[in-house]
Amino acid sequence: MQRVNAGQVWRKLGAVPGLYVHIPFCARRCPYCDFAVSTNARADFRDSYVAALQTELETALGETNLRFETVFFGGGTPTELPATTLGRILASVLPHVAPDAEISLEANPENLDLRFLKALRAGGWNRLSLGAQSFDERELRVLGRAHDAKKIENVVRDAKTAGFQNISLDLIYGAPRTSLGSWRTSLRRAIALDVTHISAYSLTIEEGTAFGRAVSRGDMGAPDDDFGGELMDEAAQMLGEAGFERYEVSNWARMGFRSRHNANYWRGGDYLGVGCGAHSHFEGHRFWNERDAKTYVKAIQTQGTARAGEEWLTPRQRAVELVALGVRCRDGFSLEEVSQTGAFDARAALNGQLVALIATGALREESERIVPGAQGFAIADGLAARLVGQF
Repeated sequence: MQRVNAGQVWRKLGAVPGLYVHIPFCARRCPYCDFAVSTNARADFRDSYVAALQTELETALGETNLRFETVFFGGGTPTELPATTLGRILASVLPHVAPDAEISLEANPENLDLRFLKALRAGGWNRLSLGAQSFDERELRVLGRAHDAKKIENVVRDAKTAGFQNISLDLIYGAPRTSLGSWRTSLRRAIALDVTHISAYSLTIEEGTAFGRAVSRGDMGAPDDDFGGELMDEAAQMLGEAGFERYEVSNWARMGFRSRHNANYWRGGDYLGVGCGAHSHFEGHRFWNERDAKTYVKAIQTQGTARAGEEWLTPRQRAVELVALGVRCRDGFSLEEVSQTGAFDARAALNGQLVALIATGALREESERIVPGAQGFAIADGLAARLVGQF
């Protein structure tokens, strides 16, 4: 596959709403994880990775007038690196960041204490996304997590003391032998922490993971879709009653605290990704880096780019994505935008299905936007399939 010259790509980009920075390091791999991670990496390799990452950033930021509205450090576990190292990486980005930018950091509770959190806040981060996953001790062990429920609560308290006003918790439902009662307990304890955002993701079994191998051997059952739906409904009810707005299938936020970075993905927006396995998108042009951390570092060192592949979406493909992602979001999708993007009349193409789905209440039309109805979130994948099948 033809490699993309990094400088040529960056010069094309101009203003890009989102920047994603991938830090792959983890103390260990969780049994459900299929992300681009590097476990138990030696200190010298971590230094080499950070140097390669900074080289990639310098190439991007030194040749353009990029300006970001959101920055997201994800992984992996970014907080496997010292706060001073993370701060150096962010410092090179801050001159290219809008004054009111959302600057997020993913973190695991076991890596954090008050001193670390104060350093992060002073370094420029204003949003913290904690991988809590559960407040049930047995589930935490099954999921391979290194923290306990009390540690989650302590970290949230310390984060607030350090000055973080925007804190998100990630939860996973459907772990082996999960009960409705344990899920309710996790939701209650998360709500009681008075955070601004909660994500609730269904456990997904991926090939090549420890859970995937266990399911293949018959040592573990696959998650039950019906029970998963019941758990999702419980989350929707409890979080709604607690004042959270469900603005995407798996995401709830207090007023004004939606994830701006993720919302840009769901709107089909442009973003730049740096680090191993990171993806970028610019007006239908997608390109991505080498997934393996060692391969990424060597490519940057020897070629100045770690670009592994690219693709150009057709106007119709981009329109399909706007619809498929839009039905998952409270704001839905704009018929006019889909028409302009795909170069066809979206209302005419979708009309039969739209009429039927609006009649059932699964979808609604609000000012030329198609949005999910009361039960739309629960069947979002099915709605997307029916709609995009018309294109």
